[in-house]
Amino acid sequence: MIIISIKAVELYDPTYKGKMDILISNGYIEEISKRREFDFAKEVRLKNVIAIPGFIDGHVHVIGGGGEGGFVSRIPEIESSKLLNYGITSVIGLLGTDSITKSLISLFAKTNSLRLENINAYMMTGSYQYPVKTITGSIEKDIVLLDPVIGIGELAISDHRSSAITVEEIKKVAQECRVASMISSKSGKIIVHVGNSKKMLSPLIEAVSDDEIKIESFLPTHVNRNMLLLQNALEWIKMGGFVDITAEDTSKESVSVVDSIEYLISNGAGLDHILVSSDSNGSIPDFDEKGNFVSMKVSDCSVMFKAFKACIKRGMKIEDALKPFTINVSRFFKLENVGTIEKSKRADIIFVDKDTFEIDSIMAKGNLLNIKVLQ
Repeated sequence: MIIISIKAVELYDPTYKGKMDILISNGYIEEISKRREFDFAKEVRLKNVIAIPGFIDGHVHVIGGGGEGGFVSRIPEIESSKLLNYGITSVIGLLGTDSITKSLISLFAKTNSLRLENINAYMMTGSYQYPVKTITGSIEKDIVLLDPVIGIGELAISDHRSSAITVEEIKKVAQECRVASMISSKSGKIIVHVGNSKKMLSPLIEAVSDDEIKIESFLPTHVNRNMLLLQNALEWIKMGGFVDITAEDTSKESVSVVDSIEYLISNGAGLDHILVSSDSNGSIPDFDEKGNFVSMKVSDCSVMFKAFKACIKRGMKIEDALKPFTINVSRFFKLENVGTIEKSKRADIIFVDKDTFEIDSIMAKGNLLNIKVLQ
């Protein structure tokens, strides 16, 4: 058993706690206290750093996305070292446009592989398409019987690549997820890709209008792809919903993370209802006015920490800036062992240089990784 004591580190859990000692055993936090000696532990002292929770990236194409431009546009798998290099210690993997050459079984295997590499990894069943593709032949069975599977995603609406899913079909999927979540004690959430169509969030708004379907069942993502959609997302939050902001700029019309958060909060949205994800290793295709593929770039997980730093630079308090990257994500998806630095949680910690606000080192499930050479 490996027992480590991180000494006198300035801690945000994400609330500021002051200088604390953190005792870690077998990858989990055993105790947090002020200036207590643990004679049986290996002492670690890190100079001039603050400790913040490891980031949870709730939208990663871990086996690669792409495919809109033919076979040559398929994107490769992400490496665990790439995620850790940017402070991402938990991920939720999913499929996008391509669920033909990219399979849920491959996603399942990659998710379990990441778990063996100290990443706290989960996955969504399904993809853009409806009917929802599954591993076991059933949405409910996938969520209830397969440990890493916690919901559906990313199901596409308001996009020319979607299956033109109807409101009634959306409700049917949500009801199946709801039952599965009750049986399995998982979140049973549906990540919903929202495209450029003028319909925006209207299919979801209609689906929850009669109170039969809970609004918190859905997480519309890419809501900052343009200002009109962000305004629609504000309406969704005021109805009680949650939204996911994509850290990668997908087009010239995209609204940055910091501008999106500022707009939503200044217009009455609660910070606790805002999540941020990278869409890492997914494709960012460019289509002409007729819908023909023109070009593509690949989204990158580095955008998460860059977006966090932009929030700090803009003047947000550290504890507020952390929430959409950590505790908001863990609460929404019911990931109970991550999102905060506290007793009994996984020891997933980012150590940030107080002067430069660059990542000094990462701890993933109690394993301390010095990543300065990778910056």
